[in-house]
Amino acid sequence: MLNLNLLEALEQLQGEKNMSRDEVIEILERALTTAYKKNFNVQDDNLTVKIDSITGEINVFENVEEKNEDGLIQTKVVRETLNTKKFGRIAAQTAKQVLIQKLKEIERENLFQEYMDLYHTVVSAEVIRPSNGDVDLRLNKVDAVLPAKERIPGEKFYAGQFVKSYVMAVEKKNKGPVVILSRVANELVQKLFEKYVPEIEGGIVKIVAIAREPGSRTKMAVISTDPNVDPVGSCIGEGGSRVGQVIKELNGEKIDIVSFSSEPVQFVSNALSPAKVMDISLSENDHRMYITVSPTQISLAIGKDGQNVRLASKLTGWKIEIRQFMGEGFKN
Repeated sequence: MLNLNLLEALEQLQGEKNMSRDEVIEILERALTTAYKKNFNVQDDNLTVKIDSITGEINVFENVEEKNEDGLIQTKVVRETLNTKKFGRIAAQTAKQVLIQKLKEIERENLFQEYMDLYHTVVSAEVIRPSNGDVDLRLNKVDAVLPAKERIPGEKFYAGQFVKSYVMAVEKKNKGPVVILSRVANELVQKLFEKYVPEIEGGIVKIVAIAREPGSRTKMAVISTDPNVDPVGSCIGEGGSRVGQVIKELNGEKIDIVSFSSEPVQFVSNALSPAKVMDISLSENDHRMYITVSPTQISLAIGKDGQNVRLASKLTGWKIEIRQFMGEGFKN
């Protein structure tokens, strides 16, 4: 029986596609309407196919205009119960194809909306195809991509590896949504600290700024809303346990955590950690600070290949010039 088969199909679609019964019926009605018009070469836009949600009976409704006894045109609705023989095998197949296509579209859209909820979060995705360029991953039900430019320099991957990454975007593709990931975004560092430091998640400690050279070193400025909570100590954790978790996720990237200060001179001094600063003078005109350090601190202040001063400058927004104190004067 057509009715029984249809009802069984509706139940199956509800379960498999996680859709309401009304949604499935509406889609099927549109598919059957399209198939009916094609099979019987009907151009009438007023013709619709309706399904009884209780019995599964299929009816064709058509608005027909005719003159009444007074010669006035009136519209009446004509109903015809559709049977499988009249509808035909070809029409039924057409309806099935249209239905399947529409269900796929809805499933893709539902998946897209589901994964859009992961936008701006950190996820753990499985590496499917390692590569020296873009890396293909799998995130639960959908494909994910770590573009070459979003990889940490020198980082290697292997199939089956789970990698934590920041969700930069979710894109619509023909086969479904694709999640675009990043391992170089500053937000990855921020979200990892939010995960491992309860004081950040609870809003007691706030991350004010991050400067990063992915794979090498990060500087992060933090502040506490509670004078009894040390923001730097909270992020480091006992024995370095908390910051150690983040470093592990970033494959050994060094992380300097410093206290933020609304006073520019103090903030720049903190940002140059682990170097100890002797004196600072500033020039507001060109937004530049002149930092004086002892000979024993000059290499720390500048850092390997200038990295420490470069990151401190990026973190604070000030141009920084390091000068070495020579007892009677300065050496740039």
